[in-house]
Amino acid sequence: MIVTLIDVRPEGRRLVFLIKKLLLVRQAKRGNHEAFIKLIQDYEGVLYNTAYRFLRNEEDVADVLQETIMIAFEKIKQVKDDRYFNTWLCKILINQCQKVVRNRQFFYELDNVTIEVNEKESNKLFLDDLLINLDEPHSIVLMLYYYQGFSIKEISKILDEPIGTIKSRLSRGRQQLKDKKLKEELRHD
Repeated sequence: MIVTLIDVRPEGRRLVFLIKKLLLVRQAKRGNHEAFIKLIQDYEGVLYNTAYRFLRNEEDVADVLQETIMIAFEKIKQVKDDRYFNTWLCKILINQCQKVVRNRQFFYELDNVTIEVNEKESNKLFLDDLLINLDEPHSIVLMLYYYQGFSIKEISKILDEPIGTIKSRLSRGRQQLKDKKLKEELRHD
């Protein structure tokens, strides 16, 4: 009789999760389409949320997600370190989002629209609005760090920037947010 012990501690579950991800990445790199689909399904929430924070438009998000998946499928063999598949995938997504933002030739402005929201939603919308209006290098780093939970090292790999640059952008971005928030509060008083 063979007995398998399953480690139920959080770090044990995380290790099992990482091993499964590594196996899926390796299978996908060998041409296993089901493994690739499973990987994309596992990351679709993160991809969608990241794209939506950049683009704020469902149609653009859908286009960027589709393009990201196509590029990832075509180039999956280029993943150098299987542990960083999600970082590699997010880098493709961010590049596609930046392409869309650069190519936008117009914007919509809503006047006289009233939407009722609670205080928590109001604070979130306020913060989102502040983030959108930051310089792009700072807003990208802040979104990846706070909204998507990437580490500084992962952001460094995604953006292909030195860790010191990421730390600096994170610090300056936080300061810009504080300054903009203070200006908004003073303007409303």
